[in-house]
Amino acid sequence: MRQRIFTVLAVAGITLLGTPYAAALENGDPAPDTEESRAVAALRIGRVGSFGDCTGTLVAQQWVLTARHCLESVRNEGTQARIAGQVYDADRWALSPLSDAALLHLTKPVTDVTPARIATEVPKKGQRGTLYGWSSSSSMARKGQLPKSEMEVAELLGGAPSVGGAGSDSHKGATPEGVESVPAQQAMPGAGGVESVPAEQAMPGAGAPAEGVESIPAQQALPAPGAGGSGDGSASQSMPAIAGSTILDVHATGRAGMQGGDSGGPFFVDGKLAGLATAGTSNGDPDLPSSSAAITTLAGTKDWVEGVASGRDTKSVLTAETTPDPPRTPQTSADHKRTYLIVGVAGLVAAAVIARIPAVRSRQTRKV
Repeated sequence: MRQRIFTVLAVAGITLLGTPYAAALENGDPAPDTEESRAVAALRIGRVGSFGDCTGTLVAQQWVLTARHCLESVRNEGTQARIAGQVYDADRWALSPLSDAALLHLTKPVTDVTPARIATEVPKKGQRGTLYGWSSSSSMARKGQLPKSEMEVAELLGGAPSVGGAGSDSHKGATPEGVESVPAQQAMPGAGGVESVPAEQAMPGAGAPAEGVESIPAQQALPAPGAGGSGDGSASQSMPAIAGSTILDVHATGRAGMQGGDSGGPFFVDGKLAGLATAGTSNGDPDLPSSSAAITTLAGTKDWVEGVASGRDTKSVLTAETTPDPPRTPQTSADHKRTYLIVGVAGLVAAAVIARIPAVRSRQTRKV
């Protein structure tokens, strides 16, 4: 099981770091018009985005829950949510310090859709649920029909609190029974040179780790929302803090496959919102359909969601003015364009010379 944990989390990490909108339910079934499906939102991220960039779920009249990595790597000003055919503008957002979860605040309430209820328990191995995704990569979604897929929980891959929500004293820092904690150096090969940091530094306010629970590697440590950032594209800026919640390895029971745009899509179990899609795990390319997925569970994030949505937690809420600049992608080619030009020209000259050799030999043969 340990090797399986390493493999799935490593793939999930590669997918997340490779694109702003990681893990359309390609070949999914059309979702019926139910209270559950009506709460699913198609998201347009930023002014230059399009609906289907990511997926979300209405969890309060003016709040949509989605994946943190959908919002932290781009400019969110101008973001919109399409819910039950109506378009709503978003003016504020909040990023969870404990998991790959985030909230979007709508400028007006949604009055004709019932918000989803967040589960208080983590699904068990063998349980089945329904995953929804509005990805624009799906031909079904582009026609206005919400795709869905039945998924089965294959394994629980680790993380902290399983029940009680973030901040619950009774389960603070606990690891679910039978689930192993995995250091990032093993879960994501190649991340050498990373120092471990205490949990209270990695996740401000989380407290010290419980006895027997490993400290959180710096690559997974994230500053608290609103604390600012360097904007230098470091791992702490671009990698969501998936370590704070149990991660489910789920597999489609049919032919459906996740791909770019399903990130943040809801995973419902027994009528409750049990998790959200974080990444496809069948391959390292987020643009290819994946029959399996990493699902971030929400039982450990429920208290944070309710705190923000109720207005009790105002420190987590960000606006365009208070959000740090998104990470910049290093442009290495521009720094060496003269060298690349010389190499390119030399290559063309060499190719031309090689192409002339047969002709020269042919003329020499005729002369002989």
